[in-house]
Amino acid sequence: MDFDHIVLPTYVINLKERTDRYKHTMAQFRGKTEFDLRVLEACTGENGRMALWNSILRVVKMAVENDDDVIVLCEDDHTFTSFYNKTYLFENIIEANEQGAELLNGGVGGFNHAVPLTANRYWMDSFYCTQFLILYKPIFPKILHAVFESTDTADGMFSVITSHKMMLYPFVSVQTDFGYSDVTENNNRERELIESYFTKTADRLRKYKDVYDRYLKV
Repeated sequence: MDFDHIVLPTYVINLKERTDRYKHTMAQFRGKTEFDLRVLEACTGENGRMALWNSILRVVKMAVENDDDVIVLCEDDHTFTSFYNKTYLFENIIEANEQGAELLNGGVGGFNHAVPLTANRYWMDSFYCTQFLILYKPIFPKILHAVFESTDTADGMFSVITSHKMMLYPFVSVQTDFGYSDVTENNNRERELIESYFTKTADRLRKYKDVYDRYLKV
């Protein structure tokens, strides 16, 4: 299938003072014309979790105003993996939509339970990390009407508001550790913690894929 005519509205959340992350984001998307990149200044506040959710709300409101059917929601620590290519991503976006997905995660730092749907796409009940999400139109009102408390997390809320969640494996995205986190204090105390999340989760999914390839693949 030819995807040259498809461009994805892509919203990146970035704190104005985090110029290192802004430069990182620009480098990640440089030359990738399949993404219509829009960098939005992140909301701020004493509670980083609430500020992130308010930023997500702002993105979704813009998507609704623009009548977007599907968007990419990124945080500024998103990093493409070597597995990324346009065909791989677009085929999975389309197929996931046909299966009723409301959210497709490009790379997770953890999950609870998962079920293989294809060799590269898995249903999941809950997940960690929101650095690269594909959001479909049916989830927009659920996000806008969600009751988000100060102790909630964005990934936790996404896990609750819809059961129609999928993830890609191999991952097309992981998080880069900048040595600090604007949301999760624990990530500031333990260096290389983020990288270990993705490594361990990828190892876990590799076992799922081995089972799928051996017993389920047609």
